[in-house]
Amino acid sequence: MSVQKAWARAAEKFANAWAWLRKDKKYLFFAAFLVLIAFCGYFYFALDHMQETLLREKIADRKIDVDTICDTIDRFVEVDNNWDTYDYAAVASGTVAMLDDMFGTYAELFDQNIKNLSERSQTFELVDFSATNYPELVQAMRENDRGEWTVWLDEPGAPPHNVYIYYRWVPTDASLQNRLLIALGVSKHTIDNNISAWVAYGAVALIMVSAVFIVGSVILLCRLGTIYTRRGGADRWRGKIYS
Repeated sequence: MSVQKAWARAAEKFANAWAWLRKDKKYLFFAAFLVLIAFCGYFYFALDHMQETLLREKIADRKIDVDTICDTIDRFVEVDNNWDTYDYAAVASGTVAMLDDMFGTYAELFDQNIKNLSERSQTFELVDFSATNYPELVQAMRENDRGEWTVWLDEPGAPPHNVYIYYRWVPTDASLQNRLLIALGVSKHTIDNNISAWVAYGAVALIMVSAVFIVGSVILLCRLGTIYTRRGGADRWRGKIYS
């Protein structure tokens, strides 16, 4: 197929499509509306995915913090064989309290009877959050050396959301008595939202600009199509004007 024939066929298809759209121009606005919906959907899911990714990273970071504390204690106990003689609870409680004081982070140290040993900071201003408030989680912590759990926080004073808990007993050797338990929790509110808010505002601005441009283009296209139709004949397009 020659280039001329290919161009002629493409022009014919475009003319047929325009003739169909010209009969009812509302389809153009409907197509523009679909494009805007696609923009909104893309940015919504993109921002949601970004927040989930940041939350997974935050969970992984906090798990590393807990594992570092526990692995360090395990190493000292193994080398010095002094679990019953050294007060590891005093050292661990201070470190856990520092974690609990971080923004949006819950951390607590327990004894073998799931009794608090560390100083607490309010994770949420009006909610006294603790792993001991959830019986199923307490049961899981009693039965496993370590694990993860998700609790749904829905109490007055805090927006309803999931809190992701990671817990671990230390020392790892279950034959030892009077072991300690560290529980740590994070949620979407643990993430610093400043960057996410900036990205969201930028997405909204882009959508608004795109909406104005698309609607304006559709109106202009319809207007030019009306002029094109009214002229008719072979002289539908104005000739070039030279000064």
